[in-house]
Amino acid sequence: MAKLTILPANVSAEVPDGENLIEAGETAGVEMEAGCFNCSCGTCVAEVVSGMENLSDPTDEELDVLDQWNKDPEKFRLTCCNRILKGEVVLRAGH
Repeated sequence: MAKLTILPANVSAEVPDGENLIEAGETAGVEMEAGCFNCSCGTCVAEVVSGMENLSDPTDEELDVLDQWNKDPEKFRLTCCNRILKGEVVLRAGH
């Protein structure tokens, strides 16, 4: 089982390995902001406080959207198109 913690709410949930970040956030009781749900609009961007190595690799599409939002892909990810592969991830939700 993977674990997601969302700040600033400071809530956590254990989720199955491979769970989508938005679904994991909902399991933790946090309604995650999202617009398109297909990695194209950027409204679901979240800061990865720790555990980046436990997330799926970014796609070219995600990197393009992060670039449009001027967000460093080594610190930010889109929650609609990423999965927790294992371990623990801490996100700061919101822009």
